[in-house]
Amino acid sequence: MPELPEVETIRRSLLANENAVLDKIEILHPGILRRQDFEPAKLHGKTIAQIARRGKFLIFFFAESNEHLIIHLGMSGRFYMLEKDQPLTGKHIHAVLHLDNGRRLVYQDARRFGGLWFVTDIEEFFSCMGCEPLEDEFTPELLAKLVKDRKVAIKTLLLNQNLIAGIGNIYADEALFAAGILPQRPAGSLTDEEIERLAQAIKAVLSESIQQRGTTFRDFRDGYNQSGSFQNHLQVYGRCNEPCRVCGQPIVRERIGGRSSHYCQHCQH
Repeated sequence: MPELPEVETIRRSLLANENAVLDKIEILHPGILRRQDFEPAKLHGKTIAQIARRGKFLIFFFAESNEHLIIHLGMSGRFYMLEKDQPLTGKHIHAVLHLDNGRRLVYQDARRFGGLWFVTDIEEFFSCMGCEPLEDEFTPELLAKLVKDRKVAIKTLLLNQNLIAGIGNIYADEALFAAGILPQRPAGSLTDEEIERLAQAIKAVLSESIQQRGTTFRDFRDGYNQSGSFQNHLQVYGRCNEPCRVCGQPIVRERIGGRSSHYCQHCQH
């Protein structure tokens, strides 16, 4: 599933389309429409004022309008642009945004776990979402409040989008390795020093992945339909039984809270 770095990479790829006019939204598979506070055609002829991100969601703001387009890529979704001379090809294309600059923004999703939301009250839509881990508000002090007295595994807590927005399986594993913390540790058992290390590790891992344009195993592509490269820098995720890059011990995979987790028994405590 595309996580915060992948969605942020897509957002940055598409910024050249701010101030373009949305000529038409072409919905090729109505099943991807998750919410319609208004008819999609109401956005035709409106100017894209801003392309933003909240957690794992892309948000299109339109000039002089309280109508928004929100996109989630689910497990396998892609959202990318095509230039005027690039043909629209490929399977599982479910929506196309036609812009007045000649570009098309393409939503493609083989598994259809993602979708499009047409929303007026954006504050209500995101009202239950947690803090953004790359914003200044995400501090060791805030993380300490989130983990205080909680018995749930720290890995599970990091995946809770109501507490922290945008972290998924990949970056939870990588941040916990960088902080030297076992993923199955009760969240409330972390010391002040461990909490500070983890808060710093979360920011560092997410930022580094954005610099590497995200992680691509199979599905993820950025806004130019190009692969990321952070998969070449992963320390534990997807490396079961491979030697730890630090100590050489084999990486362990274990299900924690119903999710596959990767860690080093020697480097994490």
